[in-house]
Amino acid sequence: MSFNTKKCHILSISRQRLRPVSAYKIGPDHLTAVDSYPYLGVTISSDLRWNIHINNVCARATRTLNFIRRNTYKCPPDSKSLAFTSLVRPHLEYASGAWDPHTAKNVNNLEMVQRRAARFVKNDYRRTTSASSLVDGLGWSTLSSRRKSSRLCSFYKAYNRLSPISLDHLAQPSRSTRSTADGSCFLTLSSHTDVFKFSFFPRTIVEWNALSSSQRLKSTVDAFRDGLHSQ
Repeated sequence: MSFNTKKCHILSISRQRLRPVSAYKIGPDHLTAVDSYPYLGVTISSDLRWNIHINNVCARATRTLNFIRRNTYKCPPDSKSLAFTSLVRPHLEYASGAWDPHTAKNVNNLEMVQRRAARFVKNDYRRTTSASSLVDGLGWSTLSSRRKSSRLCSFYKAYNRLSPISLDHLAQPSRSTRSTADGSCFLTLSSHTDVFKFSFFPRTIVEWNALSSSQRLKSTVDAFRDGLHSQ
């Protein structure tokens, strides 16, 4: 098997400003060092922050939204809404459990794409009209709440061994108390950096523990998801 050295790079993950980069070679060719690179559709940066990835996601979703606007501007609102939810929103949510942002800037950048879509669907570009009210009127949940539900559903599947992810070595059950007698809560993970604090497990465990016992112990994934949406 031969490797294409033009597609092979070195990505050093470190918090240090001057990251040590070793020299690697494949055959006679030296590999180049990069600060970020896409992997399975997710752009991973050397500092494990998601600014570059989210900028790419917003740009890709905006291009698709503009394509829809050019080709469906005469369609009824229901058709426009369906086009957004089926063609644009998947770009904004692909693998979001891994990169769900916590900074206001990144959260707002993602929500802005949906707000622009709501104005297009409702054909209302007046400055006096709140884009958030248009989103609510369409029955769309905020993208941040959808990402939270997605993470909790993924954790539910792992907890009930419905996914390849095992919690055995990633999360420890908390001691039983009156409020956690069912044994479904987990110890929170301490963190010293925002990168780890807002990563999947530390962040989702806190939100999981905050759910009611009846919600955590739902019998099916669909029932669990419906319970989240009804809260």
